[in-house]
Amino acid sequence: MDVPRRQRTIRRLHARLAARFELIDEMLPVGPLRVQFTRVADPESVLNAICRRIDDHEQRTGERIQSDELGLPYWAELWDSATGIGMWLASGGWQQPTAKDEYGDRLPPAATRPPPAVLDLGCGMGLAGTVAALLGADVLFADIERDCLLFSALNGLRYSDRVRARKVNWQTDNLSERFDLIIGSDVLYEKTQWTYLDTFFRKHLAPAGKVLLGEPGRMSGDLFLPWIAERGWRLHRYEQSVPTRTTPIRLFELSEK
Repeated sequence: MDVPRRQRTIRRLHARLAARFELIDEMLPVGPLRVQFTRVADPESVLNAICRRIDDHEQRTGERIQSDELGLPYWAELWDSATGIGMWLASGGWQQPTAKDEYGDRLPPAATRPPPAVLDLGCGMGLAGTVAALLGADVLFADIERDCLLFSALNGLRYSDRVRARKVNWQTDNLSERFDLIIGSDVLYEKTQWTYLDTFFRKHLAPAGKVLLGEPGRMSGDLFLPWIAERGWRLHRYEQSVPTRTTPIRLFELSEK
């Protein structure tokens, strides 16, 4: 995508979102970087609007919407875990696998190799994936909610024309592609999702690739560690301080043995 076309797309996305949401446009400090970022100004107002829509539907039809159909706007919050992953990436915490190929031959220098493929799974408004795009990665923003995909596309396109956004259900979808890095910001809060995530990671992780999960210190995160280790993943833990909280974000790095 050439620069003028990309700028037109950015303007259209911004106008489309501004027609529906009150927006904040700001320069976010993310480690050593400053990231131009557009987000929802008042996430609670988005939740209230959805609750009003649900109440109206139930009053008109007498039918209760099932919990998995509510579409609650978790994406409208800028989660600390996304900031933590972004800061870790910006500080060089993850580098594209280099070393040797499957035949033992040395790979070309990083500057001459294709950029790494990154999947921002459950991307929300796309902060972590936007940092990856700024750093030169090809990024696919993935989430089940369409609204947040518009935000993530807007934010990512400011830094790269090699970003995509796609509605993805990690319980059922097969993307038919693999990624050098899969990042997930605060996706471990429901234990019922872990088996689906485990399967999804195995289907979509490239050889020598890694999964990086940001987790804010919930009990569910504590329980996830032995659970995922029992399933044969190699696990490394890191901590990343973020300016919006007193305790660091936990980062769980997974790779296949």
